[in-house]
Amino acid sequence: MSTEEKQASHFEREHRRLEALLRVHLLAVVGLDFAGAQHKFERWHRGLLRHIEIENTRLLPHVPAGARWDARIYRLEHERIALLAQEHAARVAALAQRTPRGESARRRAALALLDAAHALRHLLEHHHQREEMALAHELPAAVQAAAWIPG
Repeated sequence: MSTEEKQASHFEREHRRLEALLRVHLLAVVGLDFAGAQHKFERWHRGLLRHIEIENTRLLPHVPAGARWDARIYRLEHERIALLAQEHAARVAALAQRTPRGESARRRAALALLDAAHALRHLLEHHHQREEMALAHELPAAVQAAAWIPG
């Protein structure tokens, strides 16, 4: 594996882990398990916030001059992602607290929740692509490896 592939793998591994957690939440929504969806989203949300903290504190300070995107761009995206995640958390919590009666009403609620999650998912997809195609190749491998050490 080349050095470039190793560097990209740190971001890709972390993004895949977050995407898998979000997918578990969405599957609970599709299954009309709103309490389970809330629990699963909370788990994803904690992981997301930890991920953002690591990037903001351990990685972005090392973005080199002349990088494709300035660290400020990543931070702004992190702020927007965190806001959209908080909004989704509120929607999920409200639905878990007050699940509609009747299967048809629960299905409509699930569809509305999935539709509302679209903006968050879209932003995450593009943000992850940006990090994997640029940031992962612009930061030193040692910085990336040290940032993602569990701790």
